[in-house]
Amino acid sequence: MTKASEAKAAKSAAIDLSVEDVYRSVMDAIVDQRLLPGTRLNELAMCEAFKLSRREMERVFARLAFESMVRLVPNRGAFVASPDAKEARAIFAARKTIEAGIVELAAARASGADFKVLAKNIAEEEAHRRAGRMREAIKLSGQFHLLLSEIADNAILADQVRQLVARTSLVTSLYENPSEMGCWHDDHNKLIEHLRAHQPKRAADLMRRHLDDLEESLDLDRKISSKTNLRAIFGLDMPDPAPKNRG
Repeated sequence: MTKASEAKAAKSAAIDLSVEDVYRSVMDAIVDQRLLPGTRLNELAMCEAFKLSRREMERVFARLAFESMVRLVPNRGAFVASPDAKEARAIFAARKTIEAGIVELAAARASGADFKVLAKNIAEEEAHRRAGRMREAIKLSGQFHLLLSEIADNAILADQVRQLVARTSLVTSLYENPSEMGCWHDDHNKLIEHLRAHQPKRAADLMRRHLDDLEESLDLDRKISSKTNLRAIFGLDMPDPAPKNRG
């Protein structure tokens, strides 16, 4: 195969993967709180930056909208979702119900290898907190819940938790109250203790209290409005919007 044909094949492979790659890139940016709620996702700029057609970018937006991470507004475009207080409470109510069941399953299945993975997650989260890297710490905190769902070994529940944890990132982006955050994450170590002791009821009760504390630490009356630089977030050479005529 010539270099030219190799390059062409590589380009074709990249195109085949690009829709999934872009979906994952946007999802990660939302979950990592680099894309804040309310941010407009400029379709044309993103198509040019990611080398996607408009139809492909619409598929990305449609998938994110299906997962309630993006809101599609007719004649206006795609925006990162901005859950209101009612939706935020509904997200936490769903998490309490689902994750209490997950830790009950995990308590019956967890092994020594699982505890090592959970302990590593907690150690990394704590290291980020001590260094003041709260965004990274919060991401690892969410991953702890995903790890529990993997230990429970129920793919349906795990998928629900993944979506709910992602939507919780939107909620914390909007309503985080720095003066109240910081203590609830210690519950993860206590959860491990209940799993080691095979105490499903105590683990479920603690999970519900843990999520209660997280919900109560948020300022659900807080309103945030921000403008976001998409080029800086994705590290891409996006075209600048046309300058406004200032007269």
